[in-house]
Amino acid sequence: MGCGKTSVGRVLADRLGWDFVDLDQVIVEEAGTSIKEIFSSQGEPAFRAWETLALRRVAERESQVVSTGGGAVIAEENRNTMRAAGKIVNLTASVEAIAARVAGDSERPLLAADASLERIARMLESRQRFYADADLRIDTTAKTVQAVADQVLDSLKGLL
Repeated sequence: MGCGKTSVGRVLADRLGWDFVDLDQVIVEEAGTSIKEIFSSQGEPAFRAWETLALRRVAERESQVVSTGGGAVIAEENRNTMRAAGKIVNLTASVEAIAARVAGDSERPLLAADASLERIARMLESRQRFYADADLRIDTTAKTVQAVADQVLDSLKGLL
């Protein structure tokens, strides 16, 4: 979270002439409630189940850029679904950059109670091995959205 997935995804989709899909938005539409409410009333495991179902449906389509939540890659099934449908790009950022980008955002359930540098660092560390499984990793810390989109396109040229 806070690494630019949605912003970069929109630019990539526009440049490629593809659809942009925000998986969290798909989940909200299908669940009929907010991500925050799903976490609050049903818990994280229920949210992850919604996420997997939505990803399966979305992955059936072609010519799209899909932005998932940062935890989507934790489930091996989700990584397999993503890999079968296309390329996995992991956007990263420094802990400090993430903290600054998500400051004051009350819609992030995993940071609602604690958005400290320590909490963000622990979360990133616990997910590191899953993020490392991506086809491409880009640090967005000191880059513009346009520069990151350029880097993704240059790196995946010939693979899309």
